Amino acid sequence: MALCLAAGCGGEAQEPAGEGGNGGGALGEFACRRGEDCDNDTCNPVSDAACYEVQSAVGCRADEDCAAMAGDGGGAGEGGGAGGSGGGAVGPFICEMPHFTCPPPLQVSSVCVRGCATDADCPATLACAPDHRCRAKPCAADADCPVNQACDPTGGACARKACASDADCEGYCVLGQCEEKPGICFLY
Repeated sequence: MALCLAAGCGGEAQEPAGEGGNGGGALGEFACRRGEDCDNDTCNPVSDAACYEVQSAVGCRADEDCAAMAGDGGGAGEGGGAGGSGGGAVGPFICEMPHFTCPPPLQVSSVCVRGCATDADCPATLACAPDHRCRAKPCAADADCPVNQACDPTGGACARKACASDADCEGYCVLGQCEEKPGICFLY
């Protein structure tokens, strides 16, 4: 968040965007629902942030660049990301751009990270895909999807519900999609 502070992101608490329902309530410093809530017009959703364990600060371009890395055990990224604290299945190394809300080090390019091995390695709203990345959960009906999501019949995967205000969601309406958490203003 230090980078956000230095970038002059939004800061005043905002009132709820809608009345009634299960709206998310007032926003704290650097939280947002729309780009206009940020000084630099950059609101980013964070509910599905997968925090993979960073294995190397060396940049990569494809998973093959990370395939030669050796290691044991998985590490848990804070914030519900991939990994576990040892034991159990361990995913292979993949090339990924870490989400900006994940624990440091903040990366501005793709790096080698430990991919997921099971759904338990991902945030509750996502599932571990065959490419060892946390992705939208597969579904056949809306009941198969987490809160604030519905089944997209064309893709067979859960997707965030569209919204106009917090009243349409169980949480926050961020950039027109239902999210469990408010967005965060950021430099990008």
